[in-house]
Amino acid sequence: MKKLIIILLFPICLFSQVKYELPCNKELLYKSHQVAKSQVGVTERTGRNDGKQVELYLSSVNLVKGNPYCAAGQYWCFKEGARLLKLQEFLIPIYKTGSTYLMFNKAKQLGRKVKYSPKKNDLLFWILTRTGHVERIDSVLKGGWVKTIAFNTSSGTGNQRDGEGVYLRKRNIYSPLNRMRVRGIIGFEGIE
Repeated sequence: MKKLIIILLFPICLFSQVKYELPCNKELLYKSHQVAKSQVGVTERTGRNDGKQVELYLSSVNLVKGNPYCAAGQYWCFKEGARLLKLQEFLIPIYKTGSTYLMFNKAKQLGRKVKYSPKKNDLLFWILTRTGHVERIDSVLKGGWVKTIAFNTSSGTGNQRDGEGVYLRKRNIYSPLNRMRVRGIIGFEGIE
């Protein structure tokens, strides 16, 4: 019975997700990925979305400690990459926000709809009503599986969306995350 349900629901999942592609400076895309990788292992000070590095992520989108930082961490990586490359912040392709809901909606508004297929550096989004979670794809595996760089998650078990730090995670681009369904992907078209 369980296999039958999965077989019947799989096509629905396949067509419910979307991908929008935004232009991004190639150097910035690669540098922001290096920055994101360098954050793996950062943990909160008290487990309440706080600590020196976490507060830097939050301040990059004008939020204070205590707020969720999965989207803020992704934005901060682009901001830090731009700083290191001496590029203007307006070249950051994603919307400056701590809200995954707004970040994805802005990409939907400005981006170009493309085939739902994961690539390295894409951002994978989940949604639950008007909240959600986002992770950056570090590498693409087989069968819809990807390895991600995730801010504000746990190291392996427990809460996957409001955890205690930055970790590498294995996710599936078609599978829900706890009660959140996959909303889609923001991809990047490299430009000079």
